[in-house]
Amino acid sequence: MSFDKSRLNKALKELPPDTLLTEIPEIQNSIAHLRRSNNEMREFDPDRQDPDLTTAIDENEALIERYEVRIDLTLEVIRERLGEAAAREMESNVLAFRKQYQPSDAEEGVFL
Repeated sequence: MSFDKSRLNKALKELPPDTLLTEIPEIQNSIAHLRRSNNEMREFDPDRQDPDLTTAIDENEALIERYEVRIDLTLEVIRERLGEAAAREMESNVLAFRKQYQPSDAEEGVFL
């Protein structure tokens, strides 16, 4: 399942500035919950024997990827509508979040 980036871009451009600025933290909150959920499922089924859990993890990872694209698009719109200073501030927060929540090797499917 994919989403239409141009439609999302248009919708973001129509948001009020204060709502636009809260968009990224809300997405990050969702990503944090998805990562936590995936970690719990991996702990419960470390050998990936349960097909339902494996499917749920894979679906969550796909959603996280879409959310990351959404964050990048939101940053572009912030830069365009609110200026470079606002975009730099948000980018700083995004980089810190990504560093904190970057997937471990286990989450990436690297098993030694």
